[in-house]
Amino acid sequence: MVASFRAVGDASRHPNGWPGRLMVCGQSEARRNIAELAPTDVISIKSPGRNYLGPRDLAEDHHLIVEFEDVEAAGAAGGPTAEQVSAILAFAARLPAEARLLVHGLQGVRRAPAVGIGILAAQLGPAEAAGAGTACCLHPADPNRRVLALFDDALTLEGSLVAACDARYVPGRSMLRRREEADATPFAFDMLSCGKDDAP
Repeated sequence: MVASFRAVGDASRHPNGWPGRLMVCGQSEARRNIAELAPTDVISIKSPGRNYLGPRDLAEDHHLIVEFEDVEAAGAAGGPTAEQVSAILAFAARLPAEARLLVHGLQGVRRAPAVGIGILAAQLGPAEAAGAGTACCLHPADPNRRVLALFDDALTLEGSLVAACDARYVPGRSMLRRREEADATPFAFDMLSCGKDDAP
């Protein structure tokens, strides 16, 4: 795996001078490449009720695990909360200047990029944080807008972080997304069949 941490933040706006040295990836990448990447700190995002399959054997004070679903409706069951965003910001605020922070979700395209951008928004302006997020993510991102909105509230950005990401990121691009049953349309497999009457 050829990847490296990039310092994209503003060290002068962090309590300990951490320059936003950050990487965002998926769960399997984080687990398989943890020794090569050698992060000093990790934020793991998992779905409630699912087994944790990310990096293990990390020091407790250097590893934050948060559980929430990839949902965007406010108040949706299992969705992200303001308390979780506050815990993430507090974790990032404690990082030393030399820290290398790895943030991962399941695929590294929805929840994890939103968290990474939200952390950077504490050091940069909303537009700058949205732009810096592209440099930190290993995959084309579609940041979860509900997570971004919670960072907007926590940092009193008045919706500007969501707006900046709406302007930069294309929803649904280059990602696999689980569809809710209510949105699913059954596929008509008979469309694939070609009978004698249909043959050219």
